[in-house]
Amino acid sequence: MTTVAKHPFCFDLSWDVKSNFYVPTVYVVSEGLPIGYLDKKASPEVLKSYGIEINSLSKEAQRALSICEKLTSEAVAKKFNTGKTKKSIEDLRKDTKLATGIQLYQEIQLAEFLKLVNTHSFPICFALNKDKDFQKSAISTQNKALEAKIHFLKTEKGITYTLQLAEEEQVFYPSEKKIDIILNEPAWLVLDDKLVTLNAIDAKKIKPFLTKKTIDIPARTVTEYFQKFIKDIVKKVDVTADGFEILQRNVIHSCQLETVHDFFKKCYYLNLKFDYNGYLFDGSKSKNSHSEIDLDDPEQIKVIQYKRNTESEGTFEQKLLHLGFNKTDNGFFTLSLQTENSTPHDAIQWVIENKEQLQSLGFALNTFSLEGKKIQTNKPEITFSNAIQNDWFDIKITIRCGAFSFNFSEIIPNLKQQNQVYILPDGSCFLIPKEWMMHYAPLAKLAKVIDNTLQLPKSNFAILNTIPELQLDTKPILTAEFVISPLVKATLRPYQTEGVKWLLEHYQNGMGACLADDMGLGKTLQTLTTLVSVQEQLENQQREAEQLDLFGNVIPQAKEYLKVLVVLPSSLVFNWYNEARKFTPHLRRIQYVGNERKLIAKKLARYDLVFTSYAIASRDVAILEKYQFRFLILDESQYIKNKNSKIFKAINQIKADNRISLSGTPIENSLDDLWSQMEFINPAILGSHTFFVQNYKIPIEKNQDETVLAELKTLISPFILRRTKEQVLDDLPELTEQIYYCDMEKEQEKLYEEEKSKARNALLRTDGTKADKINIINTLMRLRQLSNHPKMIDAKSDLDSGKFNAVTDYLTTLIQSKQKTIVFSSFVSNLGFYKEWCIANKIKFCELTGATDQKDREIAVNRFQEQEDILVFFISLKAGGVGLNITKASYVLFLDPWWNPFAEKQGIGRAHRIGQLNKVNVIRFISKNTVEEKIIRLQETKKLLSDSLLDDNSMSPDIEANLSYILE
Repeated sequence: MTTVAKHPFCFDLSWDVKSNFYVPTVYVVSEGLPIGYLDKKASPEVLKSYGIEINSLSKEAQRALSICEKLTSEAVAKKFNTGKTKKSIEDLRKDTKLATGIQLYQEIQLAEFLKLVNTHSFPICFALNKDKDFQKSAISTQNKALEAKIHFLKTEKGITYTLQLAEEEQVFYPSEKKIDIILNEPAWLVLDDKLVTLNAIDAKKIKPFLTKKTIDIPARTVTEYFQKFIKDIVKKVDVTADGFEILQRNVIHSCQLETVHDFFKKCYYLNLKFDYNGYLFDGSKSKNSHSEIDLDDPEQIKVIQYKRNTESEGTFEQKLLHLGFNKTDNGFFTLSLQTENSTPHDAIQWVIENKEQLQSLGFALNTFSLEGKKIQTNKPEITFSNAIQNDWFDIKITIRCGAFSFNFSEIIPNLKQQNQVYILPDGSCFLIPKEWMMHYAPLAKLAKVIDNTLQLPKSNFAILNTIPELQLDTKPILTAEFVISPLVKATLRPYQTEGVKWLLEHYQNGMGACLADDMGLGKTLQTLTTLVSVQEQLENQQREAEQLDLFGNVIPQAKEYLKVLVVLPSSLVFNWYNEARKFTPHLRRIQYVGNERKLIAKKLARYDLVFTSYAIASRDVAILEKYQFRFLILDESQYIKNKNSKIFKAINQIKADNRISLSGTPIENSLDDLWSQMEFINPAILGSHTFFVQNYKIPIEKNQDETVLAELKTLISPFILRRTKEQVLDDLPELTEQIYYCDMEKEQEKLYEEEKSKARNALLRTDGTKADKINIINTLMRLRQLSNHPKMIDAKSDLDSGKFNAVTDYLTTLIQSKQKTIVFSSFVSNLGFYKEWCIANKIKFCELTGATDQKDREIAVNRFQEQEDILVFFISLKAGGVGLNITKASYVLFLDPWWNPFAEKQGIGRAHRIGQLNKVNVIRFISKNTVEEKIIRLQETKKLLSDSLLDDNSMSPDIEANLSYILE
C-alpha cells in the first residue's frame, strides 16, 4: 500500500554504528503526494528553503522533530562532553559510567519518539535501503500490542521452557517471524513490517527465542533459573504447564475496599480489590488471570493459577450499588447522591460511618488507606466541658478516635483551611467529618486558643447555640417582665413594646444592640422608653441599698443620673431633644452643641440625656472621653460606616457601659458598613477588620459563599432587630412606586452622547489610583447633571431639558388636584429650576437644603403640614433624608436617582410613616438611555447586599466594577 504524506515530513529508524543505537532521522516530503525517494534531511536550512515553519506544525510533530535532532551522534556527544577536550561518542562510550548514562538518555528519548509516532501515525520506515525508497522500507503504526504466553514442560532431564507471542487471535513463535528489537523497556519491536509494543515484559525476555522455539533448563539449575528469570515473568503473562502440580485459585477470600483519587475531578472514589487467597485482582482492571511459581520445594515445583470469578465479584458490586453507589466508566464507585455540600472525601466518610454494615456484607477495611496512609475507621467521639468567665466562654473539647485522644484545638488549622485530613501521631489519617467542617468552623475561626482551652467572647454566643452538644445556656434571659412606665407619655404599639424588651434584654446581659427598624417606626420612642426602664431599675437598686443612720433615718444618697450620650446628625439634635421633652419630660436633658457647650462640659455627668452631633463628638472627643457614660447611643449610625474616618475613631474612644446603634440602613454600600457598626456595639465580635475581610467580606461579596453568609447571619442576628413597615403596621397606607421615563431633547441628547464618549475613552483606561477614582466620580456626576438639565453644567446654555418639561407637566396636574408633594433632588441647583418655575406660576412652596438653618427646618415642615395652600416641598436628598415627619404629602417625586437606594428609602420614609392617612405615591423620573437607567439597576444590587444579611437574598459587585456597563 502506497503511503501518502499527511505531513511535510517522514521518519526513518535505522541502526547507527557510532551511537550503537537505533536513531530516527527526519526527511522533508511533499504533503498530499505519495512518499517516494528520501534525499532531503530536514535540517533547519532545508526546512526554511521549503518554506516550512516549525512553529506552524503541531506540538507533537515539533516534539518528534526535536527528539530526532537530540538523538544524532553529534548532539549526544555534545550533551555528555564535560571537559575541554571534545570526545566523539565512540570515545565517550568507553567510560562505563558514561556509557550507562548515555544509553539511559537514548532509551528515554527514543521511547517518547516511538510513542508519538505510533499515537499520531506519523509516516515511518525502518532501516531505509540504499536506494532510499521509502515505500520499500515503510512500516505501519497503531498496531495491537503483543501478549506473551509461556509454557513449561517437566521432563526427566529438567524443564523445557517455551515462549509464544499472541497478536490478537494469532499465536506464533518468535523464531517464526522476522523480529527486530528496537527498545528493551518499554518493549518496542518491528514485527515484519509493523511497529508494535510488547505488553507486560521487556524485550530481553524474548531475545533467546528469536532463533529457537524452546529453552532446556537442566534439573540442577531449575531452581536458580526460575528464581532469576522466570519468577517475575509468570506474574505478568499467561502460563501453562505440563508435569507440574497446578493449584487453581478462583474463590474470593475477601473483598477489600480502597480509595482512588481523581486528580481532575478532585475527589475520591472507592475501588474493589478481590483477594483470591494470595493475589489481589483490581476490580477496575481487565486482567483476568495471574500465575506464580512456588519454589519452596525444588523437587515439587508448583504453578499457582489465579482466575477471576466474575459472578462472585458481581455480587459484591451489586451490594455497593444497593447501598447507594454508582459505578463509573473507569470501574470505580462513587456516591450517587451529590449535593452542593459534597466534599472530595464523601465516599470515605460514608465508609467510616457505615463500617459495621459493610463488614457484615463481607467487605474488608484492614487495608483502607488514603494516599498511602491508613485511615482510622473508628467513629470519633467528642466530649465537651465549659465555663463562663467574665466576658468569655472557656470551652474544652476532646476528640477520641480509636486508641487516640487529642484536643480540638489541634484540628483548628484543618477547619480554617477546609482540610478534612488530620494526621495522627502514628502517621495514620483521621478524617474530620464534613459536618464538623461546617458545624465547628465559626468556633475555630473566632475563638482564641489558650492552654488548649477555647476562649470565645460572650458576644459570639449565637454560634454556640448551633452546637447543642455544649449544653451551654447562652441565651440572654430577661429577669423580669417589662411593664411600660407611667412616666413615658406615649402609647406604644405592640412591636414597639417588643423592641423595648429586646433592648432591655441586651442591656441586662451587658451586650450592645442595633435597632434597625424601618424609618418611621419610632426608634426614638423605643429607645427613650428603654432608658426610662433602666432608670427605674437603677432607682430600685438604690432603694435596696439604702442605709440607716444611728437614729434609723435613711441616709440621703446622691441622685443617680442616667448619663446617656446620644450622638446624632446635626439636623436631628433638636428633634431628639423635643421628642425627649414630649415623651420623657422627667429626664434631665441638655444639648451639647453650639459655642456655649464649653460652659457645660464639666456638668455632663449630672444629666440623664446629653444630645450632641457627630461633628462635635469628633471635635470634642478629648472632653467626652473623660466621662464614663452608662449608654452611648448613635442615631443614623451609618455615619460611622467608614472605619478610617475621624468620626468612627472618635466614637470608639468614648467610654460607655452599654452601646446602642439606631439605623434604618445598617448596610448602605458594602459589608464594611456592617463591620463598623458591629465593632461599635460589641467590639471584636467580628474580629479585626483584616480578619473580617478575609473570612467574611471576600468569601461573601466576591465568591457568593452561602455557607459563610449563613455563618455571618448567625453571628449578627442576635444583635440586629429589623422590622419593616409592612411587617408591623397593618394600618400603614398603601405605597406605590413607579418609574417615569423621560425622553431627552434632541440637542440635549446629542451633547450627552458626546460627553459619554469622552468619558468612556478616558475612564476605561484608568489604573485604579485615587486620582482616577476622583475623576470617575466627577465624570459620572457631570453625566448625571446633563441627564437632568444642560444648564447644570453650563448656566448660560439655552438648551431645553426633556425631564424638566416632563416633571413640570406632572407637577401641574398634581397642583390642580390639590395633592401635596415632596420633590427630592440630590442637586440643590436642580431644585432651583423648579423653584423658579413655581415662582413664575405663582405656586407656593417650602424648601429645605443643607443651607437651611436648624430652627428654620421645623418652621418649614410645620408650614407645609398646616397650610393647605402650600402644595410643594422642595428638599435636597441629603438634607431631608432623616428626622422629618411630613405625613401630609401623598406624592414623593425623585428628580434624579442616586447610587444608594437607602437615601431614597429614607426620603420616602418622611411621608410613608405612622400618622400618614393617605396613599403614598412614589415617582422616579429617569432620562432614557442615560447613566440614570444604569443607576436604577445598580440600586437593586445595593438592596440585595443589605437584604442578604437582614433577609435571605444574595449580593452583587461594587459600582466601580460596573463602570464599563454604566458607560456603554
